[in-house]
Amino acid sequence: MFISYSRADQAPIDWRARLELYLAQARRTGSVDAWDDHRIEAGSDWQQAIDRALRLAHAAVFLVGPGFLTSSFIRERELPPLLSRARASGLRLFPLIVGWCDYGHSELAPFQAFNDIQRPLESLAVSDQNQILNKLSVEVSQAVEGRTGLLRPALNGPPDLLESMKRLMREMDLSDVAFRSQNARCRGLVNAVTARLAIAEHLEFEQFFFRFHSRMTQEELFEFSQIRAVTDGPLAESNRQMLDILMDHPALLDELPALTALRQHLVFWLNKYERVFRVTPAMAVCYVGVEDGVPWPRGAEDAVRDWVRRAQATPSDPKIKST
Repeated sequence: MFISYSRADQAPIDWRARLELYLAQARRTGSVDAWDDHRIEAGSDWQQAIDRALRLAHAAVFLVGPGFLTSSFIRERELPPLLSRARASGLRLFPLIVGWCDYGHSELAPFQAFNDIQRPLESLAVSDQNQILNKLSVEVSQAVEGRTGLLRPALNGPPDLLESMKRLMREMDLSDVAFRSQNARCRGLVNAVTARLAIAEHLEFEQFFFRFHSRMTQEELFEFSQIRAVTDGPLAESNRQMLDILMDHPALLDELPALTALRQHLVFWLNKYERVFRVTPAMAVCYVGVEDGVPWPRGAEDAVRDWVRRAQATPSDPKIKST
């Protein structure tokens, strides 16, 4: 995947680096090789390196701002081959509007921008920026994997694919039970602390516990420890198990696109759990859906359960014919 950008658009926010963070998991698993000019080594022929990357690209991301649209190098060297391939062979283009610019009157106008051109990333809250960057990384991964022939036949794969999906379903069920139980205890503790301290401000569970941890009574701290134990125990273990299953069996991602988003969610959750939660005693829950924009993919459990049901059905089963 070729990333085209102008350095003039990377200040004060380095959008390229932000995108790289969300693409790190796909790069680690080998599903996407994201290329930009930071890959050019000192002393090498940089023009030759760029030309080679342009030829090999299966997709391209444009970080579009005023600097991008006015860059003569981008207009003359990078855009022509990419736009030509997009029109001739369906090369996937992902124009991401990072800064206010006149995209509608540029040569990219015929190509649908990934985000709203009237709401560039720089105009959004950080959580909204992260949500768009995460969505982009997921769609790019799916596009590149599809074009490079990594898709595998659905429902007719080896038996271990079914067993892996069943293991994933079991871990999802365990995680769901733990999360629902924890959520109920969170509401109870928040209500108790709110009533005792006469708190008027509404906060998400994570922020609430962190802010008022030092003002809790012994009874409230005991309940807090029970909530934290769910995060530190069944939730962390189920998330590790699910990520291991997805990493060991990448074919599962080809069967269900929602699992690519699930993998991204698990990577971010476990990273926050290890680097933030475990060293912060004032945290009882660990979320990456709101601030980081990497929520648990809605409907993933139902999709996995339906896949398992169809995979186990016999060819003569009328249910599979109507699915």
